[in-house]
Amino acid sequence: MVVKISEITEEIVDLLSKDNVVGLATHRHLPHEKAIYMRHGVCGFSIDVMLEEGGVKTLYSILVNAEAKPKKKIVDNWIKYGGRVTYYLTVKSEKGLKTKKKISTYRDGEHLFRQVEEVRQAFYRKYKELKMKQEVAPVKLEEEIFHMVGIEERDLFLGV
Repeated sequence: MVVKISEITEEIVDLLSKDNVVGLATHRHLPHEKAIYMRHGVCGFSIDVMLEEGGVKTLYSILVNAEAKPKKKIVDNWIKYGGRVTYYLTVKSEKGLKTKKKISTYRDGEHLFRQVEEVRQAFYRKYKELKMKQEVAPVKLEEEIFHMVGIEERDLFLGV
């Protein structure tokens, strides 16, 4: 399904902003993606969102990949070029995994990273809120490479 990139951003931000979010985890890290994009014209991020719905915890896994599509073989600056975004939302249930896929385009790297920044801000707002609920001593976010709160490792797909 082809949609506007803002629709993908809105869907992710809405999921992260729900009151019943009880856990979050990052796998591919948002702050580093721009540096990767500047080198390769490709980047992405992956986060898990655990919601508690009717006493049952449900894991939503998000994967977003972006790839610039320049018209030239030699590129002076990837940020100048538009490209394609592929978004996957996978929900884990007792029956198995159900994945939804959406595709979009972006005008240039600045357009892409404005959307990424909206998601990043929503993630960290909820992450800080959940950390405070756990009454864990505050940490500097930049010191953590893998962010996880409210989700146990057994609930993540970490190669098991």
